[in-house]
Amino acid sequence: MRDLYLIRHGKPQYPDEHSYCIGQTDLPLSMLGHLQAVLLHEALSDKISAIYCSPLSRAVDTARHIAPALPHLTVSELSERNLGSWDGLSFDEIRQKWPVIYEARGRNPEYPIPGAETPLESGPRFSQAISRILHSSDGNIAIVAHTDVISSYLWMLHPEISERQKFRLPCGSYYHLRIDTRGNAALSDSHYILPHPDLNDELCQMLRDSVDLPQHVQAHSDAVTELACRLCDILKVHGYLFDQKLIRSGALLHDIARLQKHHTRTGGDLFLQLGYPEISQIISQHHGLKETKLDEVAIVFLADKLIEETQRVSIEKRFADNLHKCKSSEALKSHERQLKQALTLQDMIQSICHTTL
Repeated sequence: MRDLYLIRHGKPQYPDEHSYCIGQTDLPLSMLGHLQAVLLHEALSDKISAIYCSPLSRAVDTARHIAPALPHLTVSELSERNLGSWDGLSFDEIRQKWPVIYEARGRNPEYPIPGAETPLESGPRFSQAISRILHSSDGNIAIVAHTDVISSYLWMLHPEISERQKFRLPCGSYYHLRIDTRGNAALSDSHYILPHPDLNDELCQMLRDSVDLPQHVQAHSDAVTELACRLCDILKVHGYLFDQKLIRSGALLHDIARLQKHHTRTGGDLFLQLGYPEISQIISQHHGLKETKLDEVAIVFLADKLIEETQRVSIEKRFADNLHKCKSSEALKSHERQLKQALTLQDMIQSICHTTL
């Protein structure tokens, strides 16, 4: 028996905030998509000996993250279903141009799209490609492709399931199939798998590298991590116990979206979508706490305010050096609020530990 992993690529980067109909339109991975692909690597990289993918960029880039040491064998027949006249258009535009068909597809997702491949065409095309791959390969393999062709293929394998749509899977997830000695495939589980590995230093480093986080930002995050863990150790001596594993991962990742606008909110949203709500809270609050209490979120917040670039500084110096960035009254109020929170936390820890930070 062999294992086959049918993987949907990470989330693509859409042109804007609207929802799009994407078939063979070639879009790169979004920031979230790169992070999803790293989690797939953590789940699958040591389980496969070969990886194949659709030639579309979002699939190729996902495969590169999953198995950087393996050749990425592109197969054109693994491409997503061609969605005809709708391919690459926003759903707002589609609704305006084809209101009757759009409404019909709302009632029946299999209602035909003008000029599109049908599932009865794309499914066999994809199935034949998998058969050729299985017969020309050995060992366990991964195939990075797309939700529509994957769902059509699985529906062909399991016609007892009433609707093809039940096999659709979200970006960054996969199905596990078992292949017998004659090359016949069957699902080992009827549910898709969304990877959620435990975060460790190595995985956090891979996540940072996947989004091209600059080295000086990574060095700052490393310095914040070291100080946050030291604060944990000091507090532990005095009977205050915190989740140091959470603090370490949160500190390593707190500036993951530094290059993005509203980077604390953006980074927090990314990790909430990845399924790490506690990490999301650390990231989203490191420029302002919802409430000033001593917990894991606050420890990372305070450590960040005691590190300028990679150097340990006083809270007063850190805030004074950043005051010039406040270009509005709202920014100035946030700056003052954060300063007050940092000083309050510092006083709390110094009172508990009878020491000066």
